[in-house]
Amino acid sequence: MAIFYTGSYTQQGAPAVNPTGEGIGCFHINSVTGAVKLLHYTKQRSPSYLVISEDKRFLYAVEEMYEALNPKVYAYKIDKEGTLTLLNSQKIAGDYACHLAIIQDRLVVACYVSGNAMSYPILEDGRLAPCNQLIKHEGSGPNKARQEAAHTHMIHPFKNHHMYLVDLGLDKAKAYKCCTKIKKWKHVSKLDISVNPGSGARHMVLDSAHNYAYVLGELTGEVFVFKKGVSGFKLIQKINAVPENHTGDMGGAAIRLHPRGRFLYISIRELDVLVIFRVDEREKILSLVAHQSTEGKTPRDFNIDPTGNWLIAANQDSNTLVVFKINLNDGTLNVNSTVNVETPVNICWL
Repeated sequence: MAIFYTGSYTQQGAPAVNPTGEGIGCFHINSVTGAVKLLHYTKQRSPSYLVISEDKRFLYAVEEMYEALNPKVYAYKIDKEGTLTLLNSQKIAGDYACHLAIIQDRLVVACYVSGNAMSYPILEDGRLAPCNQLIKHEGSGPNKARQEAAHTHMIHPFKNHHMYLVDLGLDKAKAYKCCTKIKKWKHVSKLDISVNPGSGARHMVLDSAHNYAYVLGELTGEVFVFKKGVSGFKLIQKINAVPENHTGDMGGAAIRLHPRGRFLYISIRELDVLVIFRVDEREKILSLVAHQSTEGKTPRDFNIDPTGNWLIAANQDSNTLVVFKINLNDGTLNVNSTVNVETPVNICWL
């Protein structure tokens, strides 16, 4: 048995058709059969993204809403059977916190609408100290409807106390390094990664050695592949994730590498599909394998279990989790089971 958690949208104002989630859900999955069982819920307003500490002792969750509604980031202790005990919370000074990540002894939160990120020291007992640094992006992109300002969308940790802040409004993943003496973040411009103007950089993933970066453009449905060199990351491939005949909105959402590094997966919200790519073993470039229906609506997130055998898609607007068995030979997906869950938007493995 393995445990995973879901975040959900719980109230009006969230970017969902009918947000009726119950907070943070805790589930068991049978590692052999793929059967999923609900264990319990922890009530919280719109916990849209979750992250778990490396030692599996603590879970952190954001509330995604406008700053006027007093959103917070919460720290929980993970007890027996995955039960969450609240440790404390801290104020979020931004609009629509949508992602968070742990880098060493820091928790960093990204706020999409206000285009900023906050850094919170993590104390030894898992609690969060107040924010000690706010990073604000400035700028805009060519898509006037979606890129009228900076929109920080994701934090991705990488080697030696570094992180990327992926910004949809700037078409860029901006690199930062934590100065260990003063515990503050400093921009490292030579490591910045830029995608084509108007692409809308949303999420990214690095390979296990942190030598290759895969960046998803939400607005164009493209994946940009970069290789690390002496002077930073260089673009080596751009590939479409959507069918050539699709002309509407794209809604690129999540991007994840298979634990074995052989396949890359993307969810496209407007098409309700998962896109499967094979990763070339030597060159690390991508080739399209298939488009797989998520058997639901608006797959904002999905995640792959640590064994690499199961993929679970969170279908936000059809209120379902769909469990897929992964074919380890070609990366294709076979539907295993469906679980009814209200407005699920994130999946986080314990």
